[in-house]
Amino acid sequence: MEIIQFELGDKLEPVNDLILCLGFFDGVHLGHQKLIKKAKEDGYKLGVFSFNQSPAYVLGNKTRDNCITSISDKADLFEELGVDYFYLMDFNKEVANATKDEFIEQVLKQINPYQICCGPDYHFGVRAEGDVNYLKLFFNVKVKNFENIGGNKISSRTIISLIKEGKMEEAASMLGRPYRINGTVMAGYKKGRDLDFPTANLSLEYEYIYPLQGVYVGYAYVYGEKYKAIINVGTHPTINPLNEPIIEVHLLDFDDNIYGKNIFVEFIQRIREERKFESLAALKIQLGKDKATARRILGD
Repeated sequence: MEIIQFELGDKLEPVNDLILCLGFFDGVHLGHQKLIKKAKEDGYKLGVFSFNQSPAYVLGNKTRDNCITSISDKADLFEELGVDYFYLMDFNKEVANATKDEFIEQVLKQINPYQICCGPDYHFGVRAEGDVNYLKLFFNVKVKNFENIGGNKISSRTIISLIKEGKMEEAASMLGRPYRINGTVMAGYKKGRDLDFPTANLSLEYEYIYPLQGVYVGYAYVYGEKYKAIINVGTHPTINPLNEPIIEVHLLDFDDNIYGKNIFVEFIQRIREERKFESLAALKIQLGKDKATARRILGD
């Protein structure tokens, strides 16, 4: 897959016989996957157009934890889906103020797709003035209706809400996979080792959604290997409480030094809320129970 990064006003080389899928594609969820797979069936070259960051973030509507997938996550998922070209446009204030006609002339007409595929709610241009009907005045447009699960529309907004509510199984049913984040392991207080429960403190590489505070079971990927894990999202109130939540990961059956390493973490299920214990001994007993719960849920 070729990744084409560009800004508004850059010259783009047209690709012959290209079907172009439009969207922000946060999460690359089952609805997005269905759109891309359907476009792939026609046998033409396949491109996906997206922005490098959330328009809501640039416009100041959100300041943190506002995305399900990073750019690198999207690229991996698009490649798995057989995408040939990933058009990644820099979203900035200039783009936010571009008219619908400027977007068509300076971006879409340069790419010159044979066909455009998008959802019925696709909008573009300043104040979202451009819509699917306007696109149809200039291009051959195929609109893919929304996907549903149990009568509920699959959408990035719904998935974000589920993650923030700690409902990881429901989020996974819409994503088609567990919710996953990527980050670098940073040095912490190292108090976990005193409890026989060392944790890797994650510095996230992207503005990922923070799940509801609490304790989760899942998996961590280190050096390409998969390990069962217990994940705490919170302020560890029993030991050196923090003002803001962080994400800490305890890997079962693992004892290597991974400071400075990049790891992936998948959330499978929330098992309890985070709480303050009356003593370190009580906390240690609970951590032992958490390990047993993780092995039961994930398989020993």
